[in-house]
Amino acid sequence: MERKSDIEEFQKVMKTLSEQIPSLIRGIISSIFSAEAGKNIGAAAANFYKELKAGGIPNEVAIKMTQDYVRTFTNLGTLLSEVMSRKEGSSGKIGKELGEAISKALKEKIGEGKEE
Repeated sequence: MERKSDIEEFQKVMKTLSEQIPSLIRGIISSIFSAEAGKNIGAAAANFYKELKAGGIPNEVAIKMTQDYVRTFTNLGTLLSEVMSRKEGSSGKIGKELGEAISKALKEKIGEGKEE
């Protein structure tokens, strides 16, 4: 009888998780893809690049390192977007748009740094 009770409890836990996890992931995606988050990522990337240059890192290396730094954010966004698209059947458009927006902002900031 205890075994049946454990199985029922496990089923309740799994049902709760399957209902709650998508909402949690959607919340995380929303916070990553918000305009404010994009602005913060752009500012962080620009500051990262600036500090690399101030530390004497050659321009090509600083650009590559900054691209890798930003890729960390975009990979996380893409991963979460893919998880949700598989769960909900959406196209994953959000992750692509975020990656493009971050890439554009980074190129603009790097361009500003070259003028200085």
